[in-house]
Amino acid sequence: MYSDDGTVSFVRFGPPTSWRIENSDGSPAYIENASDEYRFGEDSVAVHTAKFPNRLVAVLGVPPTVLFTAYRTWTPAELTGRPPRFGEPKRVAETEVRGRRGWEMEFDDSYGGPTVSMVIDAELGMALSWSQGERWVQMESPVLDRDFAPSLFSWEGATIEFEEHLQSPEQLEHEQRTRELTEMPPTHVGWLPTEVTVSPTEGDPLSGALDVTVSATSTQFGVRRWLTELGEPEPGFSMERYSPRARSTIGPWTVELRSYNEMSAEEAERVLAGVVLPDPPGNTGDIRAATTARQQAADEAEIVAALGTGRDLDDYLHPHDSGGTSLLVRTHFSNDERWREVALAALKPVPSSFDDDSTFQAGLTCIDHPHNDGLTVDDLLTRIGEENPPYYAFIADATTMSGPEMAILVIDCGRTDFDHEPGRTFRVIPEKMQSVENNLSIANMDFRDFADAVDDDGVFRGFPPSPPHVATLHRDELIALSATNQSTLALTRFAEELPHIDHPYMVVYESPRARLHDFTTALDPESNEIRVGVEDYLAATARDGLCHSGFVQIIGGNWNLVIDPQTGTLEAAMLRQHQPSTPP
Repeated sequence: MYSDDGTVSFVRFGPPTSWRIENSDGSPAYIENASDEYRFGEDSVAVHTAKFPNRLVAVLGVPPTVLFTAYRTWTPAELTGRPPRFGEPKRVAETEVRGRRGWEMEFDDSYGGPTVSMVIDAELGMALSWSQGERWVQMESPVLDRDFAPSLFSWEGATIEFEEHLQSPEQLEHEQRTRELTEMPPTHVGWLPTEVTVSPTEGDPLSGALDVTVSATSTQFGVRRWLTELGEPEPGFSMERYSPRARSTIGPWTVELRSYNEMSAEEAERVLAGVVLPDPPGNTGDIRAATTARQQAADEAEIVAALGTGRDLDDYLHPHDSGGTSLLVRTHFSNDERWREVALAALKPVPSSFDDDSTFQAGLTCIDHPHNDGLTVDDLLTRIGEENPPYYAFIADATTMSGPEMAILVIDCGRTDFDHEPGRTFRVIPEKMQSVENNLSIANMDFRDFADAVDDDGVFRGFPPSPPHVATLHRDELIALSATNQSTLALTRFAEELPHIDHPYMVVYESPRARLHDFTTALDPESNEIRVGVEDYLAATARDGLCHSGFVQIIGGNWNLVIDPQTGTLEAAMLRQHQPSTPP
């Protein structure tokens, strides 16, 4: 066998299920018999798989089956329930393949894609060549009716089981579930909605003589069943793309018919009338108890996995190893149940702000290992070191375990050259863990944004609610506002620049003056931003009571305004603007 990928192999086929494919050096590449399959890697170790019904096998490239079992391409619809892949050839021509004379035929592919070209050996009647687009495979020196020793289709050398070779637990679970499904009593369908197509090929309108080809296509559909007393399960992935057409109660079962294409009510009812169902697998009460226990076991297994028992912290400390994982590290081990409570509370999904049932959840990787007992902030920073540190970490320490709010310690672990403050901490209640983790993980907010918003006891319980929205002012209203007071240099400058600002507007909020004053007082004195009118702004916000406030966005900054809520007079304006970068 010669393939488009440059490989050359020697193939033996003992119908219907025995295959042996050897590399050009004679080493085995693939062996199959009625019950077993062996695939070989470069180390000549066979990966063994026990075959079972309906097993899906992915094949790279063009397999030799397209030549050795080419007859299946024309299997009648009566046997498969669908039309053959190929119909009549579009072209027939004499040709030669690797020294053997044959007939080349071209076919339209009902599976889709370019035209398929096949060469049938003129002497043996078997396929010598198959090509479609740039993909092809050819046969040289075919021999029919040779007896093979059964040992050719088995393997006694170095072998590992497929389960050992497979690294994906999800795939193993899928394989097991597929085996279980094939062993279940099936749903038998007695009637299919079939469309018969009659296509004329030759005839004589004068005499009435006519030759036709007849083909039959069946509507593809799905049938779901469930015990009525147990309630309807969620449709699986394969059924989601089908639309429900009809359902019926048959004995203890509810049966639903789904199809991708439209189906008449009469056809749907006739399909359901012909459905034959097995007896239930047991007493309904016992089944309900068993399914409940199974779900509880699955939930518990998911929780145990989420708790991270036995995970080594050092495996997750650097982004190039963990992909920037958000770590929740247990450092107090007096109460396992309390740890479980803390971790699950931190991982609990919270409703989103969207008009649906969606939720947000903290993407935490929990680390539960006694080696971390008593781990301090300094200990953690030392273990992280300077190379690619995570920017933050969460700690469940003694305070977390004993406090009524289970407040979790959050640590800034970033480097100072990235404007971090390594070792700075605050605490967060589990209900707000999602907000902190989600925003830090995507750098949507900085560590200090949360650390500066904690309550007096150092715990972040959420940002204060937005002040009440009073109004929205646009250009004309802002110009009128600026005219009410131009008694300071900042107010005068604001009035002069306002007409030149593109699309100016301001959302006006009702705010405590003290909050604005504290915020302004806390501005970084070392910042290189341009500031105008700071003292006027501080004077306007120094007294108690409420005011109206907002800001007008400009390039690189904004004008912050304070308005007297009683008179509507502009009291103060403060400019904050980043200086443009200096060319090198």
